[in-house]
Amino acid sequence: MSALLTPTPEEILLSRLLEQDTEPLPVAGLSEELKVRLQQEIKTALDKIEDSVVVELTQTVFDEILRVFDRLSLIESNLHKLDTLQENLSILELLHFEIRYLIEFIEAQAMHSSSVTSALRDTFDGISYGITHDVKRVFERELIGDIRTQSTPVVYGKILHAHGLLTNCFQQTLITLLQVLNPRLDPLQLFNDFEERLRQSQLLCNDLATLMRLVKQAQSQRTQDALHALVEKVIEFRDGSMQYLMYRDWRGYEQHSLALITSVESNFDSSNPLHQFGCYLELLYGHVKMRSVLRGMFPNMSEVSE
Repeated sequence: MSALLTPTPEEILLSRLLEQDTEPLPVAGLSEELKVRLQQEIKTALDKIEDSVVVELTQTVFDEILRVFDRLSLIESNLHKLDTLQENLSILELLHFEIRYLIEFIEAQAMHSSSVTSALRDTFDGISYGITHDVKRVFERELIGDIRTQSTPVVYGKILHAHGLLTNCFQQTLITLLQVLNPRLDPLQLFNDFEERLRQSQLLCNDLATLMRLVKQAQSQRTQDALHALVEKVIEFRDGSMQYLMYRDWRGYEQHSLALITSVESNFDSSNPLHQFGCYLELLYGHVKMRSVLRGMFPNMSEVSE
């Protein structure tokens, strides 16, 4: 009987990881205060829509987003319990199904309603693209294969990463949709996650500055080593920090980076793709450093390039 109560080496390792993990989780839990605040902001946004059909479509999207937060909140409450990892995997499987429904609803109904304005249609398109991107990262890369048979620390790590990605994804989704309907919305007051947004924005500025310097080096040195170093960083950014850009910028980054990568890998003249990519990076950097959480903390483009 006592043998059944003895923790396995994997459980001991995971317990130590939990004790050492002092970094706060992304804000996903829907406290009563947060629920009230979100419902108030959603009501304010919906009240600005005059067409009843658009109100109904947008309300459905908001409802599905809040449902995702409920699932993420349940996962968050389980993350520090050793005996709920399999339950969290089941919640993620259900969440995958529900998110796919939301994407299909946006693409098949919300975007194609004749009552929807072009601005709102573009927003629906952007959030659908962003959600699809992160869903693939979570369910086609992180949680691929037979996760349930893997070791406890590996399962915990994958669940933690999936939770963080999905939380950031749907916070940005909700903020994007609310802001297009109510431009006066202050996103920093919505989730009370100033420190996390500051960390993300600082990381973005640092990574964009690094990319801009590598572009300048590639333009001045014109060597394959410099080009390949840039391509590696371009891909690293795409798979990492790009998630902290606004959804509207994702496609632009992927299009410019793909043109550059193709030219380098095909040994074509990269002068024009390099110039266009560098200009686009400067535009992104300018947008990010104007975020209210940064308040002039980062230099201008000319200082970055030096």
